[in-house]
Amino acid sequence: MIRSIKPNETTCAGGNVSFEAVVTGAKADVVIAWADKDRQFLNDSEHYSLSANNTVLTITNVLPSHAGSYFAFVKYVFEDIFNSSTVFHLEVNGI
Repeated sequence: MIRSIKPNETTCAGGNVSFEAVVTGAKADVVIAWADKDRQFLNDSEHYSLSANNTVLTITNVLPSHAGSYFAFVKYVFEDIFNSSTVFHLEVNGI
């Protein structure tokens, strides 16, 4: 139901990367949420920004601590739990 576009990215510290998730086969409106390697949900902040429909996560001015896995979760708007996910991986060179 949810899949990743370019699931692996590499950048140097200070670079920018974007991850994109695509939902297919949804029979109703869905919500996408992003989480970091600690499974903490992400919101717009100094280094993270989400597209209007949450399909794209952009990480700007990447720090070495940003290296690792990121997750896109999807659920139908009328459900309480996320029922599908996909994983992305960020490698930061120079660490």
